[in-house]
Amino acid sequence: MALCENVAQTKIKPASECRKLVESNKLGPIVFCSPELGRWSTVGGLGVMVDELSIGLANLGQEVVVISPYYDRNRKGATGYLATDPAGIDYVDNIHVQLDTLYTLGVHEGTVNGVRVVFLH
Repeated sequence: MALCENVAQTKIKPASECRKLVESNKLGPIVFCSPELGRWSTVGGLGVMVDELSIGLANLGQEVVVISPYYDRNRKGATGYLATDPAGIDYVDNIHVQLDTLYTLGVHEGTVNGVRVVFLH
């Protein structure tokens, strides 16, 4: 695939066929829902695995989204940790979900290492 990606960027004859091959290899959006994610909420290692897998897939050209809870406190006990994080994850809006009662969730989004991350609070 790497060879095809390199050829696809040139103007030589097989470039159009390589572009088709690269595009046909895309899986579509891959979405992970995880209770932990990387440096924000890892406790036992699941967050590290989701972080590394999602970055690896993004590096291969896949569209990856990770959805995770935004906990009141991170593993160090800090509150408001997304606002001070250098990754630039911003509050977007609230969504309302009706289950047994109406819940309001804050949505925080950003892109880190080619992966779209969404935190629900």
